[in-house]
Amino acid sequence: ATLDSNIVEAKGFHFPIYDKKDPYSSHQFLQPDTSSFYGEDAYYKMIHKDLKKFSKGDTINLEDEEFLNAMETIYRFPGEFTGKQIKFKGFMYHTKELKDNQYFLFRFGIIHCIADSGVFGMLVQFPEDVSFKNDDWVTVTGEVSTMYYQPFKKTIPIVKVTKVKREEKPDDP
Repeated sequence: ATLDSNIVEAKGFHFPIYDKKDPYSSHQFLQPDTSSFYGEDAYYKMIHKDLKKFSKGDTINLEDEEFLNAMETIYRFPGEFTGKQIKFKGFMYHTKELKDNQYFLFRFGIIHCIADSGVFGMLVQFPEDVSFKNDDWVTVTGEVSTMYYQPFKKTIPIVKVTKVKREEKPDDP
Protein backbone atom coordinates (compact mmCIF):
# COMPACT_ATOMS: atom_id res chain seq x y z
CA ALA A 1 0.00 0.00 0.00
CA THR A 2 1.16 3.51 -0.74
CA LEU A 3 1.57 5.83 2.19
CA ASP A 4 -0.66 8.80 1.40
CA SER A 5 -3.58 10.83 2.73
CA ASN A 6 -5.82 7.73 2.80
CA ILE A 7 -3.60 6.39 5.59
CA VAL A 8 -3.85 9.72 7.41
CA GLU A 9 -7.65 9.52 7.17
CA ALA A 10 -7.71 5.89 8.35
CA LYS A 11 -5.33 6.32 11.30
CA GLY A 12 -6.64 9.73 12.27
CA PHE A 13 -4.84 13.00 12.62
CA HIS A 14 -4.15 14.29 16.10
CA PHE A 15 -1.53 14.61 18.81
CA PRO A 16 -0.96 11.44 20.84
CA ILE A 17 -1.72 13.24 24.10
CA TYR A 18 -5.37 13.41 23.01
CA ASP A 19 -5.65 9.71 22.18
CA LYS A 20 -5.74 7.60 25.31
CA LYS A 21 -7.77 4.69 23.88
CA ASP A 22 -4.88 2.21 23.79
CA PRO A 23 -2.28 2.61 26.55
CA TYR A 24 0.02 0.04 24.87
CA SER A 25 0.50 1.80 21.54
CA SER A 26 2.08 5.05 20.51
CA HIS A 27 0.80 6.67 17.33
CA GLN A 28 2.48 9.94 16.51
CA PHE A 29 1.35 12.65 14.15
CA LEU A 30 2.77 16.01 13.09
CA GLN A 31 5.30 16.33 15.92
CA PRO A 32 7.90 13.53 16.24
CA ASP A 33 8.80 12.55 19.80
CA THR A 34 11.70 10.16 20.36
CA SER A 35 12.11 10.97 24.07
CA SER A 36 10.71 7.63 25.24
CA PHE A 37 13.48 5.76 23.40
CA TYR A 38 16.30 7.47 25.31
CA GLY A 39 17.23 8.00 28.90
CA GLU A 40 16.66 11.57 30.09
CA ASP A 41 20.34 12.58 29.84
CA ALA A 42 20.85 10.94 26.44
CA TYR A 43 17.73 12.60 25.04
CA TYR A 44 18.79 15.99 26.40
CA LYS A 45 22.20 15.64 24.71
CA MET A 46 20.70 14.44 21.43
CA ILE A 47 18.00 17.14 21.14
CA HIS A 48 20.44 19.92 22.06
CA LYS A 49 22.98 18.61 19.53
CA ASP A 50 20.22 18.76 16.89
CA LEU A 51 19.20 22.23 18.10
CA LYS A 52 22.75 23.46 17.57
CA LYS A 53 22.90 21.81 14.12
CA PHE A 54 19.54 23.00 12.78
CA SER A 55 19.41 26.47 14.33
CA LYS A 56 22.74 27.73 13.01
CA GLY A 57 22.40 30.13 10.12
CA ASP A 58 19.27 31.76 8.76
CA THR A 59 18.18 28.93 6.43
CA ILE A 60 17.12 25.34 7.11
CA ASN A 61 17.20 23.09 4.03
CA LEU A 62 15.72 19.74 5.10
CA GLU A 63 16.79 16.63 3.27
CA ASP A 64 15.04 13.28 3.63
CA GLU A 65 17.59 11.80 6.05
CA GLU A 66 17.26 14.59 8.62
CA PHE A 67 13.56 15.34 8.31
CA LEU A 68 12.35 13.67 11.53
CA ASN A 69 15.19 14.99 13.69
CA ALA A 70 14.67 18.52 12.38
CA MET A 71 10.88 18.40 12.87
CA GLU A 72 11.26 17.17 16.44
CA THR A 73 13.75 19.94 17.16
CA ILE A 74 11.58 22.67 15.61
CA TYR A 75 8.55 21.54 17.64
CA ARG A 76 10.61 21.39 20.87
CA PHE A 77 12.20 24.84 20.37
CA PRO A 78 9.93 26.85 18.04
CA GLY A 79 11.26 30.19 19.30
CA GLU A 80 14.76 29.29 18.11
CA PHE A 81 13.48 28.95 14.54
CA THR A 82 10.99 31.83 14.32
CA GLY A 83 11.95 34.09 11.43
CA LYS A 84 14.28 31.55 9.80
CA GLN A 85 13.80 30.39 6.22
CA ILE A 86 12.98 26.70 5.76
CA LYS A 87 12.74 24.50 2.69
CA PHE A 88 11.31 20.99 2.72
CA LYS A 89 9.36 18.51 0.60
CA GLY A 90 6.22 16.54 1.36
CA PHE A 91 2.65 15.81 0.36
CA MET A 92 -0.23 18.22 0.84
CA TYR A 93 -3.07 17.42 3.20
CA HIS A 94 -6.10 19.67 3.69
CA THR A 95 -8.88 19.34 6.27
CA LYS A 96 -12.09 21.29 6.68
CA GLU A 97 -10.64 23.03 9.78
CA LEU A 98 -8.08 24.80 7.59
CA LYS A 99 -8.49 27.96 5.57
CA ASP A 100 -8.22 27.71 1.77
CA ASN A 101 -4.65 29.01 1.90
CA GLN A 102 -3.51 26.50 4.57
CA TYR A 103 -2.38 22.89 4.21
CA PHE A 104 -0.35 20.45 6.22
CA LEU A 105 2.83 19.38 4.44
CA PHE A 106 3.63 15.84 5.56
CA ARG A 107 6.15 13.04 5.25
CA PHE A 108 5.64 9.56 6.63
CA GLY A 109 8.20 8.42 9.14
CA ILE A 110 9.02 5.51 11.40
CA ILE A 111 10.64 6.41 14.70
CA HIS A 112 11.29 2.95 16.13
CA CYS A 113 9.09 0.39 14.37
CA ILE A 114 6.07 0.31 12.05
CA ALA A 115 3.69 0.46 15.04
CA ASP A 116 4.81 4.01 15.82
CA SER A 117 4.79 5.23 12.22
CA GLY A 118 2.99 8.44 11.49
CA VAL A 119 2.84 11.57 9.41
CA PHE A 120 5.14 14.38 10.41
CA GLY A 121 5.43 17.90 9.11
CA MET A 122 4.10 21.40 9.54
CA LEU A 123 1.19 23.60 8.72
CA VAL A 124 2.00 25.75 5.68
CA GLN A 125 0.21 28.97 4.82
CA PHE A 126 0.24 30.58 1.40
CA PRO A 127 -0.17 34.35 0.89
CA GLU A 128 -3.43 33.71 -1.00
CA ASP A 129 -5.90 30.88 -1.56
CA VAL A 130 -4.38 28.00 -3.52
CA SER A 131 -5.74 24.81 -4.97
CA PHE A 132 -3.87 21.61 -4.27
CA LYS A 133 -5.25 18.09 -3.93
CA ASN A 134 -4.40 15.85 -1.03
CA ASP A 135 -1.27 13.87 -1.94
CA ASP A 136 0.14 16.53 -4.30
CA TRP A 137 3.89 16.57 -3.68
CA VAL A 138 5.59 19.95 -3.37
CA THR A 139 8.69 21.63 -2.04
CA VAL A 140 7.96 24.79 -0.09
CA THR A 141 10.23 27.58 1.01
CA GLY A 142 9.06 30.05 3.62
CA GLU A 143 9.51 31.66 6.99
CA VAL A 144 8.95 29.76 10.23
CA SER A 145 6.42 31.31 12.60
CA THR A 146 3.96 29.98 15.19
CA MET A 147 0.19 30.05 15.60
CA TYR A 148 -2.42 28.75 18.00
CA TYR A 149 -4.21 25.85 16.28
CA GLN A 150 -7.62 25.47 17.91
CA PRO A 151 -8.32 21.81 16.93
CA PHE A 152 -5.21 20.78 18.90
CA LYS A 153 -5.56 23.49 21.55
CA LYS A 154 -1.84 24.05 21.06
CA THR A 155 0.58 26.56 19.55
CA ILE A 156 2.35 24.93 16.61
CA PRO A 157 5.03 25.97 14.12
CA ILE A 158 3.77 27.21 10.76
CA VAL A 159 5.59 28.03 7.53
CA LYS A 160 4.51 31.21 5.77
CA VAL A 161 5.23 30.12 2.20
CA THR A 162 7.11 32.40 -0.17
CA LYS A 163 7.86 29.81 -2.88
CA VAL A 164 6.32 26.49 -3.91
CA LYS A 165 7.41 23.95 -6.51
CA ARG A 166 5.38 20.93 -7.57
CA GLU A 167 7.29 17.65 -7.33
CA GLU A 168 6.90 14.11 -8.58
CA LYS A 169 5.87 11.62 -5.93
CA PRO A 170 9.05 9.89 -4.75
CA ASP A 171 9.54 6.15 -5.30
CA ASP A 172 9.56 5.65 -1.52
CA PRO A 173 7.25 8.26 0.03
